[in-house]
Formats: sequence, structure tokens, C-alpha cells
Amino acid sequence: MNSVTDFSYVYDAKTNGFYAISLKDYYETAGTWPENGVEITAQEHKNLMNGQSAGKVVSADSKGRPILNDMLIDYVALATAERERRMSTVTARINELVEAQEDGDITDNELAELADLREVRTRLRRLDLTNAPHIEWPEVPEDVA
Repeated sequence: MNSVTDFSYVYDAKTNGFYAISLKDYYETAGTWPENGVEITAQEHKNLMNGQSAGKVVSADSKGRPILNDMLIDYVALATAERERRMSTVTARINELVEAQEDGDITDNELAELADLREVRTRLRRLDLTNAPHIEWPEVPEDVA
């Protein structure tokens, strides 16, 4: 078992943070020293940081000790953000074309583009994102995207 002097850090599951024991007085003065932290060695800290650098995430196990886990990717959230980005781009162009139409200054090509973009926007709105990341995105014209 490690002696007290072997410990270099305290890990706090609540903040998911590491606190250098050598700076404990400063943390206590600031009121930020964790109440329920667990001590870890410098080598454990180094291993955790190396794991983080390799794409893992640090989290706490059931006893509050730091462990490495695979990063969970919320593909639905990413797809939702991508849909919003595409919708914003398409809607901005639709608004330009509607203004031209209202001003009586729209060409036949622009009318066709407006109809196409409205269809794209409808398809984006109705996309089922639960299959993310495997989504068949409607094509947005290059000059709009």
C-alpha cells in the first residue's frame, strides 16, 4: 500500500477535477478544497492524463476513484446541430428570394430555385435523426451551402 507521502493529488468526483496536495493550503484558503476527494499518486494522475490525451474521458467509479472511459458521442445531438446549420443556410437564401419576389424582381431561374429550396427545407425539417450518424441528407445546392 502507498504511504501518505506517495500521494500527489486528490481527485474529486463532484467536480471531476484533480487537486495538487502540495497546494492544499491555497485551495483551503479559497474554499475550494474538495470535501470528499480521494488521493491518487502522481503515476495514476499521469496515466489518467495520458488516457485523456488519447481520447478517453476521466470519470468516477462507484467508489469515487478516477477511471478512464470511452468518450460517448451523442450523434443525435450532432445531427440536430447539423440540420439546424443547413436549415439556417437554406432559410437565409429563401428569405433573399422571397424579398426579390415581393419586390417584383425575381427571375424564372430564381423562382425555380425558391421552389427547390423550400422542398429541401421541408425535407430537412422532416428528417428522422434517430438513425444518426447514418442519415441521408437532402442535397443543398452548392451555391447555397
